[in-house]
Order: sequence, then C-alpha cells, then structure tokens
Amino acid sequence: MKKVLRRQTSGYILSFLLLFFGIAALSVVLWKTWNQVTQAADPLSVFWESLWTEQLVFLSGVEFKLAYLVVLSTAMLITAFLVFALSRQWILLGRKGSWVECPFCKKRWRTSAVTALGLCPHCRQLVHPRLVDGS
Repeated sequence: MKKVLRRQTSGYILSFLLLFFGIAALSVVLWKTWNQVTQAADPLSVFWESLWTEQLVFLSGVEFKLAYLVVLSTAMLITAFLVFALSRQWILLGRKGSWVECPFCKKRWRTSAVTALGLCPHCRQLVHPRLVDGS
C-alpha cells in the first residue's frame, strides 16, 4: 500500500503562532535581564534572581514576574511542537485488490479500486468503506 502524508493547514498555522509567541515571550525576558546579566560576575545566579524579582507591567494593575513569563513561553513552545507533530497524518492508499470494510454490517470484501463512496455487497447500503489490512 502507498502512504501519503496529509498535512492540516490549521494545525501548521496554530503551531507557528504558538512558536512565534513563545519565542517573543522568551526574548522579552532576555531583553529585560540582559543588562544585569552581562555586568555580573556570576551571570547565572543574577539571571535566576532577576527572574523572581523583576516584574513586567502589561496594563495598569496587571503585573507578571519574569519567571511566570518563562513558564508560559516554555508551555507555548512545547504545545507548538505537539500541535505540529499531531497535524501530520499518514494515510494508506489502497492498491488493486484492497480489503475494505462496511461501517454498518462490519463485513469485508476485496475491491479492485478503492473509492470514496461505494455500495456494500452484503447490506446493499451506500457507504464510505474503510480501508483495512488484508486479513
């Protein structure tokens, strides 16, 4: 059987947007801490301390610590990669003499050409037969 890769455009767009916003949030954190980290003798401890002490003000009254922004951006990046991986699907295309199954009577038959819509020879209903292994 021939395999075809099916890509969902909406999944690709969503994963790209999540990736963009995740990278943007991480770059905001690095932008806010860059001056302190580059001038410190121990940059890692200064970075860690500034994550918990500095706050980012979005609107009046809405403040976030930079550590929360790092957690949010990490979650966005992980979700972006998961959505990208799950938006791809391998589909098996039937070849000559493939086995298909009726979704109503669950009986199988061999067909010469797999069609999207066909008549079940057992229950005589117009169905979308499901492609199955040749057992």
